[in-house]
Amino acid sequence: MKIELISKSSAFTRNLGSLFTRVFSSQDTILLSGELGAGKTTFISGIAKGLGLKENLSSPSFTILNIYRIGSKKKLVHADFYRLNTVDEVLNAGIEDYVYDNNSFVCIEWGDIIREYLKVNFLEINFSYFLNNDSSGLDNSSGSGTGPKDFYYNVAENNLDQKRHIVFRSSNIYWDKKLETFQTLLAKIKNNIFTA
Repeated sequence: MKIELISKSSAFTRNLGSLFTRVFSSQDTILLSGELGAGKTTFISGIAKGLGLKENLSSPSFTILNIYRIGSKKKLVHADFYRLNTVDEVLNAGIEDYVYDNNSFVCIEWGDIIREYLKVNFLEINFSYFLNNDSSGLDNSSGSGTGPKDFYYNVAENNLDQKRHIVFRSSNIYWDKKLETFQTLLAKIKNNIFTA
């Protein structure tokens, strides 16, 4: 299943991450890909907000892993593998301790390097700069995108530099069901929480 949409601002991307926590469970893993500055860390900061964390998130480019405690047992794991080149380097960073832990919400930036090695169902989210002047906000031009036609964002008047194309892509039944729920949430709220 695939959901495509356009973010018109960093606030939108952050709020989208916060909404995503309604379908994101501890024990889940998401892989975020896309160019530098496209919105991966912003989305994860929204997840942190949705999980009730007050801390300011920063990309763990140099530390590789940042762990944020949620209550006494659960944790948000934010990994950034941008500077790692091999699977061995990734595994030595200790990500397996969290990917297979039922108490961890795992967000991995630049996770393409280990996608073939993961033995859990994961969701892929791609962020890219929006270079098309289409104002619909939801790209169904390929015919493979899914989403209610009334979930359109009028982004024509917004600054093109701020727009991002975000694609949620699942290749397993577990995340297909979660994305269906997320799609329903998106349709219900429309623009309500995405103003800023």
